[in-house]
Amino acid sequence: MEKRVLNLVMLFSVLIFTISCAQMQQMMEPQATVVTQGGSSIGQARAEAYNGPKARVAVTRFTDKTAKGWYTGEIGDSMAFMLSTSLFHTNRFIVLDRQTVDDVIGEQDFGASGRVKKETAAKIGEIEGAELLVKGAVTEFEPHNAGVGGGVGSGRRGWGEIAAGVGAMFQKAHIAIEIQVIDANTSRLVAASRVEGNCPKMSIGGAVFGDHLGAGLGAYKNTSTEKAIRAAIDAAANFIATQTPAQYYH
Repeated sequence: MEKRVLNLVMLFSVLIFTISCAQMQQMMEPQATVVTQGGSSIGQARAEAYNGPKARVAVTRFTDKTAKGWYTGEIGDSMAFMLSTSLFHTNRFIVLDRQTVDDVIGEQDFGASGRVKKETAAKIGEIEGAELLVKGAVTEFEPHNAGVGGGVGSGRRGWGEIAAGVGAMFQKAHIAIEIQVIDANTSRLVAASRVEGNCPKMSIGGAVFGDHLGAGLGAYKNTSTEKAIRAAIDAAANFIATQTPAQYYH
């Protein structure tokens, strides 16, 4: 009789837990934190319309300070590309793409070769210089930080063992980035902060919802890890927009 009651309770718990999963997933939105305080909040920076002067900025490749072996040059380039895009969407910067500068130079050289119609040729000496350089370093990266979990006990089981028997595990993806904004003329540091991105995820019975890990940044596409990275990148862009000194905007 006791065994039957326990089985019914456990079945009821599984049903309630399963029904709640969809609602819980909706609540698990990525969060970003800028550790350095000051200036507008992330929400305020996004909501504020801006049509004023802009600063010329270029983003260098992100570097890895975690020493965990997950990092590649392609990941560094991808994160720099994401930050460049996010900075562009703040509408406060003229963003200069340094990753394709060799292609631009090649096109200018091709235009000067005499093989391109003169009025359509790219002109040598027209590449703009950056006033600000943005450097990023990944200092923490946990694609699947464990949260709360448990296994099935044996013998007589209390409520703790029944809850563990459901096989639920809550986890989160986590990334921390150090951002530095540098004056390209003087090499002076004009702004810096630590930015963290987190995105919870959930697994039932050992199956993690929406997360497939791999060797490159593409392996994190459409996962909580990608959401955490994007949240941190967007927070970094808004920090740069609100903390860059006014004299660089003209």
